[in-house]
Amino acid sequence: MQLLRRMASLCATIALSTLAMASVVDTTAPVFLTAPTVTANTNPAAPLTARVQLTTDEPTKVDIFVREATRTYRFTASSSFSTTHDLPLIGFRPGRTFRINVWIRDAAGNRTPWNGGFIFTTPPLPANFPPLHVTTSQPALMEPGVTLTAMVWTTPTASNSGTYLVYLDNEGQVVWLCQLAATARDVMRLRNGNLVATLTNRLAEEIDPYGNIVTQWWAARLGTAGAPPGATFVDCDSFHHEFHELPDSELGNFIALSTEMRTYPNYPTSEVNPAQTSPTGTVVGDVVVEFKRDGTLVRELKLLDVLDPYRMCYGSLAGFYNALYGMSTYDWGHSNAAQVDFGDDAWVVSLRHQDAVVKVRRSDHSIAWIHGPHERWVAPWTQYLLTPLGGPFEWNYHEHSPDLDSAGNLTMFDNGNYRVTPPAIAAPTSSWYSRAVTFHIDPVAMTTQQVWAYYGATPFLSDKFGDADPLPTTHNVLVTDGAKPDPNGANLQYSRLVEVTTGSPSQVVYEVIVNDLTQPNASRFNWNLYRAERYHGLYPHQ
Repeated sequence: MQLLRRMASLCATIALSTLAMASVVDTTAPVFLTAPTVTANTNPAAPLTARVQLTTDEPTKVDIFVREATRTYRFTASSSFSTTHDLPLIGFRPGRTFRINVWIRDAAGNRTPWNGGFIFTTPPLPANFPPLHVTTSQPALMEPGVTLTAMVWTTPTASNSGTYLVYLDNEGQVVWLCQLAATARDVMRLRNGNLVATLTNRLAEEIDPYGNIVTQWWAARLGTAGAPPGATFVDCDSFHHEFHELPDSELGNFIALSTEMRTYPNYPTSEVNPAQTSPTGTVVGDVVVEFKRDGTLVRELKLLDVLDPYRMCYGSLAGFYNALYGMSTYDWGHSNAAQVDFGDDAWVVSLRHQDAVVKVRRSDHSIAWIHGPHERWVAPWTQYLLTPLGGPFEWNYHEHSPDLDSAGNLTMFDNGNYRVTPPAIAAPTSSWYSRAVTFHIDPVAMTTQQVWAYYGATPFLSDKFGDADPLPTTHNVLVTDGAKPDPNGANLQYSRLVEVTTGSPSQVVYEVIVNDLTQPNASRFNWNLYRAERYHGLYPHQ
């Protein structure tokens, strides 16, 4: 009995000691071991970026408080607790002076300010930056966050071109930019905060917030001549249209679109009359590739293996890849987007020159369904065609950027080129129109139903490029109208970002026109947007 009492007393003592230890609260504020510095970026390509550096006596995060003439805001520059900080600061508008205060914060929430602020002055936008015409901005109705896009300029009479990678805030103001001499198409943000952009048919680059190149990937199957020193080689012919990051759980780190070249006998030489043939045809087919950061290829899907290589739509005989392969070729599919439906372990791919979005299983490369006009599909592919239900209903033509969600809703930018399948004769370009549209797909019944579409207050057209992204919080749709023809009939193009609600009718809550050619300050260059992405904040951890 006495032993039991002693054991009980010991247990009580241990419990009280544990409780006492648990009740100790960290109230000690962290300490700056080195004075913080805030400096301007040394790379002129990204002139709106600043840099903060400091060390602390315990792991901390860095909070930044910013004041300018019309705004005060704060953000956390670090994603994790550390004693050493060397961080990019982004979010500053051009042509302004900012007062910056630096605080550190430990895991217990104790905070310490640095006594004294810093002044950071941003330069104005570059002289050739396109004028932005913000017609609508209603932040209370918008999806929170910032919009990332690549603004590409070309001359209508020469070969000059370049790109600005840009973040826009919810008022349509530039809050970060990076100038590239090359023409970029797809640009996406990685989980580490860097961006990845495709620059040529052979090269993709990872770029940090300072505008510095971190990694370059080179499509090496056709050779390595012209590859940048130190580039990571990937065993594929090309990169085009799509290059984005996969989840950590996947075998590969990236998914991209590539190409291959094949020769077919008795190949059509007319889209309208496929009976008109030549003895052989050199066909470029699209390939979905997945690979690791070190360039190791882990998966590929050759679309010529799963679809009909002889099916002709308008554009199927274009020579888009002649320069890549150094000979006359046919651009049969011209895929422009590929995503993974992780719920079904399948790829969803848009083939612009087939007027089709297809879902293909990753396990065995079997077709789940084909979404698009039924004309010119033959057996065995006819069994995979989705049947349209209800009305109004219009098929997709020359579409871009399909997005399939877990509920079976397929949203895309329907460019609307031709709006018929040959041999039907296409209407004149002046009668084409684009739209953003959502279809609901029932994969069991093999049906599709148009459930929402945005045609604009007046019809609009982008005969190339384009994006339509469903937004998770508001369920609005961000539309990239990326190649608008000059309303005055000149050889120029301009672009538009517009966020719309999915009610009936849709309401425009955000509209930024890039180089509005109806305005007196318009640039005399083409300005195109391939896609745009809305992110919750300027940093991935926001």
